[in-house]
Amino acid sequence: MKENVIITIQDLLKGRKRNNDFDIADEKRIKLVRHSGVILDDSVIGKDYQGQSVYELYRSNYPKFLEWQSEQNEDKMKNVDYIVAFIGEEQCLCRFAGVYKNYGALHKTPCGGMFYDLKEVPGFEILKNQVVIDWGRGALSWMQNWTTEKNVVRIDQISDAEGIPYFTRYEDVLLNYSQLKQVIADKEWKTKLEACNCVYVIADKNNGKQYVGVTYKGSKAGMKAGILSRWTEYAETGHGEDVSLKELCARDPNYAENNFQWSILETLPLSVIPKVAIDIETKWKDKLLTKKFGYNNN
Repeated sequence: MKENVIITIQDLLKGRKRNNDFDIADEKRIKLVRHSGVILDDSVIGKDYQGQSVYELYRSNYPKFLEWQSEQNEDKMKNVDYIVAFIGEEQCLCRFAGVYKNYGALHKTPCGGMFYDLKEVPGFEILKNQVVIDWGRGALSWMQNWTTEKNVVRIDQISDAEGIPYFTRYEDVLLNYSQLKQVIADKEWKTKLEACNCVYVIADKNNGKQYVGVTYKGSKAGMKAGILSRWTEYAETGHGEDVSLKELCARDPNYAENNFQWSILETLPLSVIPKVAIDIETKWKDKLLTKKFGYNNN
């Protein structure tokens, strides 16, 4: 996995109690399928929809998409219980279209393929049409093994059914105060926020001013290493005892709720020594001019 990629499609879909049968399925019997962006005339449905966008068919006529997808190469579908489907986009990107269980072959098609009884697996609805992955250089290899890691590059829908944002990469983190309070109690987020330190920025949407801070072990009395410990303080108070932020919240108890957002500028190892962490923090303060124009006036 690339260093700056935090999650793969495998991590996102399997083992998260979205669907118990899929969680325990034999990985050797799961295939990743990348549909091309345009429908070809090499299938029964393709004869009628040749040249049309696969994505448009998926969005506008889902039953017909399912019928089109159900026609597969018989050799490719041997010993396959599940397909995880994607629709090709620009370059090597493709969009998640759902997980489908194979209940067996139905009959051969006039085009030489086989119709399969493919049924959509419930539990992945909120991720459908939202998750974009990098298929990699093997774009012509339209069916690959489940164990071939695919990096998630974007999740267009940023939160789950409970409103908790998806964690993709540290550089993608952008949380308002309400979300911050949610993620520090979320198991997946806690794991990520405990895994490293960081230089972070709190932006004030009311006036554009920013506060830059850094996490490291001992940055405050009793403070543990990792982002979680420091951000828990912010979640509890809105200001984390930072002087300028505390003054704003004292004047308006709802100020953090209405105006603050947290993001990560740079990750640092858990073992980072204080001097190095502070030096990196200072560089970010200088870059963003937060001493002169922001909230780093201490």
